[in-house]
Amino acid sequence: MSMERLTALLDLPQESSPVWLDGGEKIAYIRRDKQGTHIWTYHKESGERRRITEEDRRVWKLDSNPHTGSLLLTYDADGDECEQIYLWEKDSPRPVNVSKTPGVRHLFGGTNKDDSVIAFASNKRTAETFDIWKYERGPDRMTLVTQFTDHYNWPIQNALSPNGKYLLYNKLKSQADNSLWMSDLDSGEAVRIPNDTRLSAEPKAVFTSDSQHVYLVSDRQGEFFSLYKYSLADESLDLLYSFEWDIEGIALSGDDKYLAVFLNEEGYTRFSLYDMEENGREIKVQALPPGVVSSASWSPKEALLLFSFTSGAKPQAIYTYDVETDTFERVSADDESEAAEEKMVEPELYRYDSFDGLSVPFWLYRPGQVDTDKLPPLVIDIHGGPEGQKRPTFDFFIQYLVSEGIQVVAPNVRGSTGYGKTYHHLDDVEKRLDSVKDIEALVRYLVKNKLADPDKIAVSGASYGGFMTLSCAARYPDLFACAVDTVGMYNLVTFLENTSDYRRLHRENEYGSLAEHRDLLYEVSPVAVIHRIKAPLMVIQGRNDPRVPASESEQLVEKLRSSGKEVEYLCYEDEGHGIVKRKNRLDCYPRIVAFLAKHLLN
Repeated sequence: MSMERLTALLDLPQESSPVWLDGGEKIAYIRRDKQGTHIWTYHKESGERRRITEEDRRVWKLDSNPHTGSLLLTYDADGDECEQIYLWEKDSPRPVNVSKTPGVRHLFGGTNKDDSVIAFASNKRTAETFDIWKYERGPDRMTLVTQFTDHYNWPIQNALSPNGKYLLYNKLKSQADNSLWMSDLDSGEAVRIPNDTRLSAEPKAVFTSDSQHVYLVSDRQGEFFSLYKYSLADESLDLLYSFEWDIEGIALSGDDKYLAVFLNEEGYTRFSLYDMEENGREIKVQALPPGVVSSASWSPKEALLLFSFTSGAKPQAIYTYDVETDTFERVSADDESEAAEEKMVEPELYRYDSFDGLSVPFWLYRPGQVDTDKLPPLVIDIHGGPEGQKRPTFDFFIQYLVSEGIQVVAPNVRGSTGYGKTYHHLDDVEKRLDSVKDIEALVRYLVKNKLADPDKIAVSGASYGGFMTLSCAARYPDLFACAVDTVGMYNLVTFLENTSDYRRLHRENEYGSLAEHRDLLYEVSPVAVIHRIKAPLMVIQGRNDPRVPASESEQLVEKLRSSGKEVEYLCYEDEGHGIVKRKNRLDCYPRIVAFLAKHLLN
């Protein structure tokens, strides 16, 4: 395997989380390249691009105050996910930690126009629950605004109202029970938006400029997320737009005129634009190329929409859309990246019928023209979550495997999001193993349709995808030549007992509770059937993982080794839930490739 090729792919710039600065004159964004992960700025008029951070460090969240030119960002320590909030004022040489409480999480919610008040959620009072707090810069004071006892209360994107008075956040109990709430930062009063008891999810919302109305995305009236407008004055809720796919994002211009709506249509983003001054009239816009959009926001001064865009063959980059000219422009152009994109592979979308007739989608990455008489090896890569979705976004490791002649299949088995509420809940609790059966049916489909050699199929995944990997390798031991598990759950009982306190109830709503389903949790876990595993296994873990503790991997490795099974174990002491640091990726990924080559290519 070519280390040079892997390094070249790992070095490709990937740029995300763009935000406006200096009244729209500048853009700040996160860039990951051969120098590591840093914050960069782009000056619209001069075209100057400049790196403004020195340390290679993961940025969990990047936001800005376009009025003051300051940046707000959050860092953790070696993957522990205990984010600290930093304020970086316009003329300051470095950001200042304003949360100053290591070991607990701080989730940024917003800052008022002069940065005198910063709103956030934190579990600093008790590890199992997030409360709403505010930091006041003048007196350098932290104030508990609204206290809770129900675990997740996490600010949404664009959480703070323009007048600085209200904070929007999700009360996440499960993917289906993820209601929108609002706290008054002065009185601490908390109300649900809309104020009812209906089971629903409202993951996206934005205030109008007068802070009196909220555009929100909700699934309360059907299978998919639709768009509503809520009035704070009379508590009315009006349905505006509904589709046969989920609305995944919205962005409202500062003058309330333009509303951008982003639809997740079979994994691709579809962009629509509405003129809210003309009763929500749809404006005809140029179609986006096939891919995925995120982090959209409007310029404070112009009808200019900023966002990041990626596709299977295009590393994530920063773009703008100009309403006046109906044109897209890439503002983070990079000759090296654009030249490399020509060699990348876009995935093809397929569907197959699973064991019970359910139609299941998957993406297929193929290394050029495939000879059906001598099929290349294939890796089935399963997403995490399980409330997640494989989409046509750039994955350098998938592209590397393809460049080495390995096909990659990325399925969205039952339980995945993006295909409606019914599909999403088809793997809940006692139906957990039905999603594993989907993978067996996928293998049968691939072999029958001459897309895969039955003797050269591997399975891999991270987090819940790791759970699925272990489940597939143990429950269908004759289907896979090898398996790669990254931070996966081995035993759902011990996972729930040892995961972070605030995560437990949320995870129990998906998997089943320790109090009521302990025996079931054990029986559906890999631990119950691990003795059946035949395929060589690679296990990868971050020592500081707060979600899936290292004890999950250690149990698994100890059991396999004591049984004489072939297993390779990589544990990184300075990582958390996944391998994100460049030096560790340069160590880990060649080992994965060598492992796959040993068992698939020989």
